[in-house]
Amino acid sequence: MSIVKINAIDIIEGHGDEFVERFSARPQKIEHADGFEGFQVLRPTDGRTTWLVVTQWRDTEAYDAWYATRPHRAPESVTYADKWELLSFDVLTAADPS
Repeated sequence: MSIVKINAIDIIEGHGDEFVERFSARPQKIEHADGFEGFQVLRPTDGRTTWLVVTQWRDTEAYDAWYATRPHRAPESVTYADKWELLSFDVLTAADPS
C-alpha cells in the first residue's frame, strides 16, 4: 500500500495568505513525479495554527527520489512559519466512496 508524508507547519498569525500564495506559486513538478498519488493542503478551523500538507506516494522510494530532486530553501527564507515537521505513515487500510 501507499505511504503518506505530512508536513505539519505552524503558520505565524496573519501569514496564512502568504503561505497559500507561496504554495500556489510553486513549480508543479510534484504532480508529475513517478509514484506521486496526490496531495491536500489543510487549513485548521479550530483555532490551531498548524496547517497540514498531506502527500501520498506509491512507496518510500518514490518519495525519496522526488525529495532528492526538489528545490531546497534556506530555513531563513520561510517567513510564514515558526516551525514545521515531517510526519511519515504507512497506509494500512483505505476506503473509497461507492
